[in-house]
Amino acid sequence: MTILVNTIAQQLRLSPEDLIQRSLASYLDREKRAVQMDIADLQDRYGARSSADLRVRIERGEIYSHPAWEEAIEWEQLEAYFSHLQALLDALEQ
Repeated sequence: MTILVNTIAQQLRLSPEDLIQRSLASYLDREKRAVQMDIADLQDRYGARSSADLRVRIERGEIYSHPAWEEAIEWEQLEAYFSHLQALLDALEQ
């Protein structure tokens, strides 16, 4: 793998470290976009801004609880994953 990274870096006129850093940043950005799209789908489906907003609307009876509860949990996990990805990206850029 190291030989391949070195070869590609050389062809792109980058250091191997710069190539790896850029590749990781690109991957993290792509993951964040995928998470944002999943969250946008849930926002559209429920007309809610966040998982917390969805939970409040379920508790008030504005939205039927099934499958909304499960999707609220999924949404919370997506929000946490997005935050984790952003933290990794921030650490990478330092």
